[in-house]
Amino acid sequence: MNLLKLDLLNNAKDSLRHAVDILAWDDTPRSNKYKQAILSVFHCAELLLKERLQRVNGALVWENVDKFPSLDARTVTVQTALSRLERIGEVTISEEDQKKLLECLKLRNAIQHFEVKIEEKVARAMLGKVLSFVFDFAEKELKLDLRKEFTDDDTWAMLVAQFDEFANEHGPKVASKYFGAGALRADCPICGQDTVDMDNEHCVLCDITFPT
Repeated sequence: MNLLKLDLLNNAKDSLRHAVDILAWDDTPRSNKYKQAILSVFHCAELLLKERLQRVNGALVWENVDKFPSLDARTVTVQTALSRLERIGEVTISEEDQKKLLECLKLRNAIQHFEVKIEEKVARAMLGKVLSFVFDFAEKELKLDLRKEFTDDDTWAMLVAQFDEFANEHGPKVASKYFGAGALRADCPICGQDTVDMDNEHCVLCDITFPT
């Protein structure tokens, strides 16, 4: 008998893969593209928050901790996860990032339960912000470099090259981690970010090394 089994982390990775593949490669009509990407990116973010909670204490993933680990009981909402991570897990998530997640939650709910109307530029901006949060949160709080999931082929390079909103959001974060004061860097011809390490001609965002 075939058994589908995904733990929190692999479930999150699966949704992230779906979202990134859509944004990097998919040429379906834009309304469908952004709808599916929003659902998958938010699902990934929600599961990563729960994974971090689980690492504090597995019972915290349940709305009512006394019902842990019953799969018939409700797990926490995003709002509760954020609150518990801060109060109990001592995990700091900026107000800006919390605002992004809650805005995306509203849009996700509209898509799932009613009807949605959103401008393409607004959808792209939201996706760029939440997608950047996902990669940043995974690295900081879960010690995971999720970018590596997409570097076996051209998927990562395609994402940052074609999805400006993500590159603009994530590029400065990557640069701040990688470059020290006075480091020699230049603009990348692929992603357009100031993320090329001049010492080795390598873009730390695209993960591409340019021939000398």
